[in-house]
Amino acid sequence: MDATREKTRERLTALRASPHPNARRIAGQERKLAHQKERQRFYQQHVEAGTFPPVVFGTKKRWLDQFQTLDDPIAEQERQQAWREEWDESRNGRLSARGDRTKRGNPLLRVRAEADQWILEISLDCLKPGKPDAKVPRYEKLEMPLYIARKVSKKTGQVNGRDYEGLLRRVLASGDPYQVEILRRHGRYQVRVTVEEVPAPVHTDPRQGWIGVDTNSTFLALCHVKPDGNPQAFTTIGDPRLYDVRSTQRDALVGGLAVETVQWAKARGAGLVVEDLQFIHDRDVSATFNRVTHQFNYRDLLTAVERQAAREGVALRKVTPAYTSIIGRFKYQPQYGISVHHAAALVIGRRGGLKVPGSDGSPGKVRRENVPKALRLWMQDRDQWNDPTYRKNDWSAWARINRIITKTLASHHQYLSAWLGYRKTLFSE
Repeated sequence: MDATREKTRERLTALRASPHPNARRIAGQERKLAHQKERQRFYQQHVEAGTFPPVVFGTKKRWLDQFQTLDDPIAEQERQQAWREEWDESRNGRLSARGDRTKRGNPLLRVRAEADQWILEISLDCLKPGKPDAKVPRYEKLEMPLYIARKVSKKTGQVNGRDYEGLLRRVLASGDPYQVEILRRHGRYQVRVTVEEVPAPVHTDPRQGWIGVDTNSTFLALCHVKPDGNPQAFTTIGDPRLYDVRSTQRDALVGGLAVETVQWAKARGAGLVVEDLQFIHDRDVSATFNRVTHQFNYRDLLTAVERQAAREGVALRKVTPAYTSIIGRFKYQPQYGISVHHAAALVIGRRGGLKVPGSDGSPGKVRRENVPKALRLWMQDRDQWNDPTYRKNDWSAWARINRIITKTLASHHQYLSAWLGYRKTLFSE
């Protein structure tokens, strides 16, 4: 809370010190700072008093809905009855039990495979009649039929998608623990069984290179990087509907994109290199950050790709995403005539793909992203280049290049996206 409030205060100070202060933005930051102070004061009072803030299980909105009334008595009675059903379901619509390896699975909610069907065995909280003094208590068992989604192709006879029945049979045969969760939604029951998957053996070969993956809001930009660091192929995998579909539909689209991405890498025999994105769970830091994370959750897509890669036996590495777009824009986009997203994917692939170890067994080295000669000479001519700083840290050099080029383009009334078209004009100055 203190760090969030401090960031808001720094942003407010910068807005007030701006040569052209925006009164609307300043007022908004002042309201946000006052709200953060009030929240901290509210929780600090509970900490000092040793109490807990009020909590409503079943959502606060549904709790407040009961106080709305209708003029018609019959309609009001029906509304209250419907509200009571929703309220009871939201508070008591979940039952879960963890697995136990010593009990070979899940002793309370056990899944059993019969000859022609699946059974969910629920242990009730009552002893069998006639054995109240038994040394080992025997509980009543409630058995319910369980349906597991499974679609078999009529042409090939193989299971389309994931073979959940085969996966569950393997877990039951090995005695591994599994978690069972029963959800009641709108009068129907849904059973979720969570098992621990065993990653498939890795089938990819580092000598085939690595595939860099640049994550965006609605698509993935992929670049197959050869072991020598040069690009071999580019592709884009995405769906524009990710912006505006519901969460359940988005999950399905994300799963499809992950499968397509891993299959493209598997067909080329190369591993995947993805960005190690770290998001702070703070909705008060930046309006831009709030808008991006609300529209699309990058973590869902990266998690789906990582999970699918483990299932298909595709090697996966994570690298820091720092300056990948900047390096790709200024170094590789003019060289190969590609989009900035594919250029960033090329940088990610080069950063994660190590050189093939030598014959003496020496490990490969991570490639440095040196500044191209033309760009370096342009910086030196403008007296904006610190050569010792460049030799010391690549990222500081690229950050300096980004600042200078952004300011230069702004003097031409252009944005950074116009870099590729104005590149020759700037170098000729």
